[in-house]
Amino acid sequence: MPSKATEDAEPPLVIEEAWGSKHAGPSLSSEIAIPTVDNYTNATSIAVRSETLPAATFDEVTVHGIVRGQSETISVTDNGTVRDTTLELTVLESNSSGTLVQATVTETTTGDPVTTGRVDVGNQSAALNASGMAVLELEKRPSSLIDGQYVPADWWRADQLYSAAEDRATVPPNYPKFQKLVQLFLVTLLWFLPVALAVYGFDYLTDGAVLGLRDHQ
Repeated sequence: MPSKATEDAEPPLVIEEAWGSKHAGPSLSSEIAIPTVDNYTNATSIAVRSETLPAATFDEVTVHGIVRGQSETISVTDNGTVRDTTLELTVLESNSSGTLVQATVTETTTGDPVTTGRVDVGNQSAALNASGMAVLELEKRPSSLIDGQYVPADWWRADQLYSAAEDRATVPPNYPKFQKLVQLFLVTLLWFLPVALAVYGFDYLTDGAVLGLRDHQ
């Protein structure tokens, strides 16, 4: 199966990642003007994907080596079905210093927790634990909405494949608590009550001639 692009199409196969043993780059004579790399990976495994080839025809891949005539064809095995997931965001706490968000990822069909992958919220990211949950602490309080995304683990590293999921949570208004409202009322009353008594006393002594708060004959 070729991996080169044609004039009017993208390459059918794209290399996602290659891994193997790492080595230092070769050193050449100063008479050879060919740039070399500092380090390179002697790839023993590669992960490829295709967004253009039908799944039914994607059954084998031919890998060509650097040396001419060296190639090998391998069969592509089915790694299982992709299970749909559901992401749920919950705002645990929110104040002027930041917001604490809990993310829960479950399988849509069974409701079982998803324990692989990570959740991204803003510029924060956290891996899921054994209960399919992650807690993220945002440094700033969002205006009103929080958007999050579940990012599955790389398919070539996972035993079970999952789909991505998104969710949006609403940040509750930061209203003052009832106790603070009572305290504010009492402080305001203690501040203005002496002023009100002083004004009324002055008006009483002047028989309402200055402020006109009292009717005088």
